[in-house]
Parts: sequence; structure tokens; C-alpha cells
Amino acid sequence: MKYLILTIMLVSSIVANDKLRQSALYYGLKAVPKDLASLQKELDLDKGELSFEKVSLGKKLFYDKNLSLGRDISCASCHNFQKGGADGLSTAIGHKNQENPFHLNTPTVLNTAFSKQYFWNGRSDSLQDQAKGPLQAKFEMAITPKLAEQRIKENKAYEKMFLDAFGTKEISFDKIASAISSYEKTLLTRGKFDRFLDGDLKALNKKEKEGLNLFITKSCVGCHNGIGLGGQNLRRFPLVHHKIWSMKTIDEVNSLKKKYNAFLVNLNESKKYYKMEFNDNKSLIAFLEKSFGKEDLKLLREGFFHLYPEQIAYKEIVSKACISCHDKRNNEVDRDKLAKIVFPFENKGGFLGKDDPQRYFRVPLLRNVVKTNPYFHNGGIKKLEEAIKIMVQHQHRTKITDDEVEKLVAFLKAVDGEFVEYVRE
Repeated sequence: MKYLILTIMLVSSIVANDKLRQSALYYGLKAVPKDLASLQKELDLDKGELSFEKVSLGKKLFYDKNLSLGRDISCASCHNFQKGGADGLSTAIGHKNQENPFHLNTPTVLNTAFSKQYFWNGRSDSLQDQAKGPLQAKFEMAITPKLAEQRIKENKAYEKMFLDAFGTKEISFDKIASAISSYEKTLLTRGKFDRFLDGDLKALNKKEKEGLNLFITKSCVGCHNGIGLGGQNLRRFPLVHHKIWSMKTIDEVNSLKKKYNAFLVNLNESKKYYKMEFNDNKSLIAFLEKSFGKEDLKLLREGFFHLYPEQIAYKEIVSKACISCHDKRNNEVDRDKLAKIVFPFENKGGFLGKDDPQRYFRVPLLRNVVKTNPYFHNGGIKKLEEAIKIMVQHQHRTKITDDEVEKLVAFLKAVDGEFVEYVRE
């Protein structure tokens, strides 16, 4: 009987683990290819794209500081493999120590072959096109296509490498970017999570499997899917304008908006009253609490005016129609105000994503994410645990316990991996 019970428990465990694996596959999670042929098929590339010669050339160019105007930085300068393919800085630093003017940080280069869009606003749809951006940006490598070609031609060793890679000694900016992107497509990592997806049901421990289950049930997988666990599309962040409203339903938000608008309509009738009675902050608080109730007033204060000193916040409420970031006369977004209040962290740089100020961002890759802090587009959050809490609250609009966060972190650590060595026949 004892052995029968143990057998039943073992079978049940195997079934549960396989069910979790099938669920992960169903929601679009996939393992990194183990061999070159599988990788080429996954990326829909011909053999020449990842040839030994082209990848070798791309690697040399990736580390070549002559491709920067000051001959002092290379692609590798901002994509440190020890830091998950990023640089560990809240904002990227380039030519003459210039900071990115929008305070944007460096996305990882690892596993980015599986992305469909690049840059924080998704403005490029290929790695080759993406590679041209940092080379030419004045605050990054600051080189021109013509000068880049001239610098590479100075090194005669490149002639044979270009001949072997492209069948011609001709050196062009397009070929430079093409070779770099080919090398970047091989910067892939595999870990325990990949082995689990491949069928090794013992690859993940209990906590890691519980983290994977949470990753699915908390809807993280809705955006962070595919082989790279992200990079497939653009998503709005955060889903609502004001951080405190993320814990409220749409109906509750709309109800308060109506209540606030009604308050504004009747405000003129109250002017005589508040001119007489609002001699101090206390009387103003009492009036507003009577108008809205403590709970709704808290939403208004912290949802709209949390960056302002308290008294100024109240004066703002009774003097201006600030329920939204829209000018009522022309319905245009007040971009500066939105940039200040929209994110659950300080938005240095004021960046608001694609088609500013729509707040659509490329979904970041979560492979190696345990090494790519600080997080979000401007490095506003240092700890992964805090980033997870923010995403659950502001994208899933629910709560998460510290124990659940710990399990999610355990899962993401299992996603982290080592470089795959693709053997070329």
C-alpha cells in the first residue's frame, strides 16, 4: 500500500508538471533552439545569414571602437554580457559622456533575435535597421555612414573578412550593420526553463514551477510571450493615467469623473462660501471632504496631484478643471502634465512612448532580466521585486503578495541562462 501511494503521488506530480508545461506552450512560451539548423528555421533565415564568416565579421565589428566618432566606445560598451547584455545604467551614456536626452536606458542585446520590434518605441522592425541607429545617433556613437566605411577600410584585415562574408571586398554601411546584426542573432541563452519546455519535467524546482504558474495566471504571459518572453509587440503602460487609479475598476473611475465634473459645474455657486471660509487649509479640507467623501478625495489628491505640496493641490482642485490631462477647449493632451503624473515612478526625460503621448512601449525581453536592472524605460526602478509589483498593479490591476513575488523572481532566475554555442558544420 505504501508503494502504491508513492506511485500515485509520483504519477500525479508528473501529470501536474506536464500540465504546467503544456500550459506554458499553449500561451506562446518557447525554448531557445539548441542547434543552428533549428535557429535558422525559427528565424526563417538562409544559411548565409548565420555563416561562420559573417558572424565572425559581425563580432569583430561589434567590438570595434573605430565605429564611434571618438574611437572610444563600441557596441559592446553598452551591451555588457556580464550585465545581461545591457549596461546597468538608468540612462545610456554615449559620445563625450552624453546622456540619452530622453533618459532612456539600454535594452539587452541578448536573445533580441526573437524580437519583432526594436527600441523603446518600436520604431525599427529588424535588427539590421536597429544597428544603424546607435551608430549614427549624436548622443551615442555619433558616426556617419561615410565615416564608418572609411574607418573600416583603414584596417586592411577587414577586406578578406568582407570578401568571405559577402563574396566581395566592397565595404558599405549596410553591410556593416548586416554583419553586426548577424552576430547579435547568435547571442542567445538557454537555462533550466528551456529544458523544462523541452520536456525535462524535473528541470524546475517547486518554487520555480509555482513562479511559472503565477507568470501565467497573473497574465504576465499575455505580453511577455514568445521565445524571448517579450519583444513581440507594443503595449500601453500604464493602462490608466494615474497610478493610484490602477487599483480601481473602470466603473469606479468613470463614476468619480462624473462626480468631479458635477463639482466643477457647481463651483461658481460655492465661491462666496469658500472665499469666506477657506482662510486656512483645514477649512478647505473640510469643504472638499464634504463634497467628495474621504475616499474619493484621496483618489483625487493622490491620483492627480501627488507631486504637489498639499495646499497647492487643493487650490488646484478648486481653481482648475484638472480631472484629465486634456485642454477642454481643443481636447489636446497636456503632455508635460501627463509626463509628470502618468508613471508610478519619476519620469526623468518625459518619454511617453510611441506616437507620444500615447504611452505605447515595446514589451521588454524577460530573458536575463535578473541581470538587467535598473528597470523600465528610464531605469526608474532598481529592484526586480519592485518592478514586478508595479507591473501586476498597473497592468493586471490586482495585488500580489511578497511570497508570490519571491516565486516569480525564482522563475525568472530559472529563465536566465548560459550562451548557446552553435556548432557550424
